Amino acid sequence: MRLVPVRPDHRLVGRGAEEQLLAELLQSAADGKPCAVVVHGEAGVGKTRLVRELCGERGIQVLWGTCVHFGNASVPFAPIAGALQDWLTEADQTERDEVLAGIDELSTLLPSLGIARTTDAGRLLPLVDLVLHRIAERRTTVMIVDDLQWSDVASLDVLAYLIAGFRRQRLLVLATCREEARHTGHPLHTWLADMRRMPSFHEIRLERLDLDATVTQIEDLLGRPADIELAAQIQARSGGNPYLTELLVGGLPSSEPVDPATVPTALREALLSTWHGLSEKSRQLTRVLAVGGRPTLPAVLAAVAAEHGVEAELLPDCLAEAQEHGVAQPAVDGTPWFRHPLLADVLYDGMPAAQAARIHASYVRVLESLSGGSPEAVAADLAVHNERAGRIDETYRWSLTAADHAARLQTPTEEAIQLQRACRLWDQVSPAIRGSRPDRIALLRRASIVCTRAGWVDVVMELLDQALGLVDRDSEPLLASTLLVSRAVAHWRRTAPRTAELDELLEAVKLTAAFPDSPERAAALAELAFLESWSSTPEATSHADEAVRVARGTGSEPVLAQALKSRASAYCNEAPQVCLADAEEAERLARSCGDMDCLVDAAIWRYNALQQLGRTEEAMDVTLAAYEDTVAAGAGAWGYFLACLATQNLIVSGRWDEAHTVLRSALAARCTGIPGGGVRLVAAKLAVRSGRLTEARQHLSRALELVSDEFAGLRDGLGVIGAEVLVAEGKPQEALDWLRPRLTVPGQAPLDEDDDSLVMYARAAAELARTARDSGDLAGVARAVAAVEQVIDDWPREPFVTQRAAVDVQSMNQSLFLAELARCRDDPDQAERWQRAIETCGVAGAPWAQALSRFRYAEAALAAGRSTPSVSDCLRRAHRCAVAIGARPLQDQTESLARRSRISLRQPAPVAVAGQADTPLSGLTDREREILTFLVAGRSNGEIAKQLVISDKTVSVHVSNILRKTGTSSRVEAAALAERLDGLGGG
Repeated sequence: MRLVPVRPDHRLVGRGAEEQLLAELLQSAADGKPCAVVVHGEAGVGKTRLVRELCGERGIQVLWGTCVHFGNASVPFAPIAGALQDWLTEADQTERDEVLAGIDELSTLLPSLGIARTTDAGRLLPLVDLVLHRIAERRTTVMIVDDLQWSDVASLDVLAYLIAGFRRQRLLVLATCREEARHTGHPLHTWLADMRRMPSFHEIRLERLDLDATVTQIEDLLGRPADIELAAQIQARSGGNPYLTELLVGGLPSSEPVDPATVPTALREALLSTWHGLSEKSRQLTRVLAVGGRPTLPAVLAAVAAEHGVEAELLPDCLAEAQEHGVAQPAVDGTPWFRHPLLADVLYDGMPAAQAARIHASYVRVLESLSGGSPEAVAADLAVHNERAGRIDETYRWSLTAADHAARLQTPTEEAIQLQRACRLWDQVSPAIRGSRPDRIALLRRASIVCTRAGWVDVVMELLDQALGLVDRDSEPLLASTLLVSRAVAHWRRTAPRTAELDELLEAVKLTAAFPDSPERAAALAELAFLESWSSTPEATSHADEAVRVARGTGSEPVLAQALKSRASAYCNEAPQVCLADAEEAERLARSCGDMDCLVDAAIWRYNALQQLGRTEEAMDVTLAAYEDTVAAGAGAWGYFLACLATQNLIVSGRWDEAHTVLRSALAARCTGIPGGGVRLVAAKLAVRSGRLTEARQHLSRALELVSDEFAGLRDGLGVIGAEVLVAEGKPQEALDWLRPRLTVPGQAPLDEDDDSLVMYARAAAELARTARDSGDLAGVARAVAAVEQVIDDWPREPFVTQRAAVDVQSMNQSLFLAELARCRDDPDQAERWQRAIETCGVAGAPWAQALSRFRYAEAALAAGRSTPSVSDCLRRAHRCAVAIGARPLQDQTESLARRSRISLRQPAPVAVAGQADTPLSGLTDREREILTFLVAGRSNGEIAKQLVISDKTVSVHVSNILRKTGTSSRVEAAALAERLDGLGGG
């Protein structure tokens, strides 16, 4: 007997392996090999859901029993009686009579039988076994025992009797069991130890879902793709527990994607339901733990709790009770914490403010007394506890200590939190504690640097504005210059270089005029040159050269690294080799002095230089390595911009799985500003080419929120990817309207990246022209053609001929543009244009673009009536690439064209005849067997001849021999025979 498989459209999130194992065990039972399985896991992890999914739509008998826990007592035989009553309700009278024949004593368990008889408990075991055996003889049976942790001893005895008596019954005993609610001495411990010695006994443990599975669950609940930022927030709050995730998603406002600020009512009640079952002392202990804010050492917890009504000697028992009820559990390091961290928020939010403040004050006393000689490790806790206890001076002092500790650990976000708190509290802190005006300026500067790494750009601007307001530019010109440089850089990192920032930097340079050899002058010149390079200002290179000269004279490695990075940007257009050398030296210096911000900038310009030199693979690999290094070292948000650059190349190179992996981690980091916008744009490109249109639109919309069109470095991405999404949505006219104003900036020469924009513009125009032709709108066709020709006429330079772009990339873009232009015009030489594009895309190492060109070539050739073996082969190669990299829309297009043109996309696979001496295939020669593989793949004689470089006549002779030796009458029949004999390995 073969059971109905899992429904092909079914998706139980994150439980594929467990589903498969249970399905195999169920099939084993159906084949007469009975077994038992216990599915373990915490409440809400999906045990019962997994069991229900297993038993659905499989044509089996399901007997469902649930263990009953009322107060502190269990109900004897409850799951056994429930399971049998389940059967009794569904069975017809004939089945009842046959199954229950001669066993009236079962009425002890089933009063509904109407036979008043009392039976010894020991007699019930064989009776239940007999009944289940009879039921299983009729059809495969699954006996489910839900919530085994609440089972009574008598029911455990019945289950043990069944398992020990497994023979050939078509029976699967399946139980679910919570990991919590098993106190010391619980009979289940002994029962499990005994059952584990049975060969037919199995256990499965369901863990919480990881981020990927949580994303899928959220998508199922919302009915649309889930934003990765939202998913990461919900994952962090639910801890991956599917039930809590469901409640959180259910509490989302209709204007999603923001995460709800408060815990939904249903979730709050679910979390508190078990907590209310604790004793008063245990509830108080968990309140104290919640105020602690994180897993807390037992010694600390005991000392604090002792001040709030929980004696130290009661701590072990209270913790044990909380763990048994599933409220608490040991953290990774063994310290106690909540099983569901959200419960800590719920308990804290429900606590009176005065009570919470008193407990915070206790934590301060205990942590200070127990920290010994290493208070830095608990400095962050002390800062929080002091602030919530109302002790401002101590909060300030511990915030700075915590910031120093975070800096040593290279965790910029934590450091930024502490420094921002210190800055916020400055006016409330006693003057003797906070220091002087220079101390405040230094604090604001440090905080601005760290907040930049954390991606808090708006906060950075506020901090620098405060610092500048404290500085006298006449008496402190070097300090003023430094702050102006920092402010200009912070502003362009938020949006784009503008005239206002250039003016600030010119003033910064002017302020250093009296100090020509100072590090401050070198830094001001370097950043001025950097911003000037963006607007192609002629003075950019001279300012960059002067910055490097001054920096070398100062002997400061950090300043020299900054100057070299800026000179790399200034020379990137005209001398990529100089750019590369400067960027590599800047990166080396930045590594040696630990300047992560400069290291990221240097890596960006090294990438740009390598791209222009045509070393795209190297650019991708070294940038990926730099991304991993800088993020690990605490570079912060801009480190993820390296992920944006590297994944662009991964997508071009066809390494889409790797690109997806990198993007997931970058998206989960929730970067803002330009880095966040760049990551979103690349994610949109991958999504649209993979056929995930809703997700692509979501990423694009978020990018528009994060990045202004003013930033030239992402202008191309906004234009091209936005147009690509619109074309995929069937809106070519909107794509043209979207892209046209983004092709160039008024008064500025087009960027090299505009070559990509031209290709996309021509593609959108070609799609618009095709739509117009299909509807007979000749005027619409003319408008589409005119749109492209107008762009060409208005272009301020010859397209696809620049100093910056690699020759291979230029050639590819040019050929793609001309091919799309020919498609737009419906020129007779379209196929030849696409043939050229196939060649240039191959040289440039762009498999997706090459596969698209192959498809277009086949499409144009077939439309022109040229159905040749080379056309069919081209379409098959396009399809093979689309499948390999996951380009679903392109795969669908190739399959559709193949169906319309009656072209087989199957690939030949070798015929295996080893060990098959008596089959009709065994008499074939190697060449005949090779040709047979092409017959199975649906190839014509001409295609086979071209592939094997032999004549059509020779192929015909071999086909005749195959038919004769196999006793078949046609090539179709021979191919079918080969498949039936399983002679082919795939295709």
